[in-house]
Amino acid sequence: MNGTRVPVDRLVAPPVWISFALLIFPLAIGVVDTRLFSPLALPGYTVFVAMTVVGDVLPVVRNFGFRLYWLPFVVVCYGISVVVGIGYRALRRRDDA
Repeated sequence: MNGTRVPVDRLVAPPVWISFALLIFPLAIGVVDTRLFSPLALPGYTVFVAMTVVGDVLPVVRNFGFRLYWLPFVVVCYGISVVVGIGYRALRRRDDA
């Protein structure tokens, strides 16, 4: 398993934080005040709905309220953002070569 480790700088790179912010903040702002709900919240909303559907199928999670989905939602969005950041870095490296 040599070479499969992800360097820490990829986990905190600007593309990771930008994609994380685009997934989380528009949805969170729309939840606080529905007048501020914008089309920018669609990617985060899609992830949240997918997690709700999966949570509805699992009998252990079925009794949780929507507010308990936020912590797993943030973790999943960060994972998606790390994948986006790694892909961005791979594209940049390929273009530089």
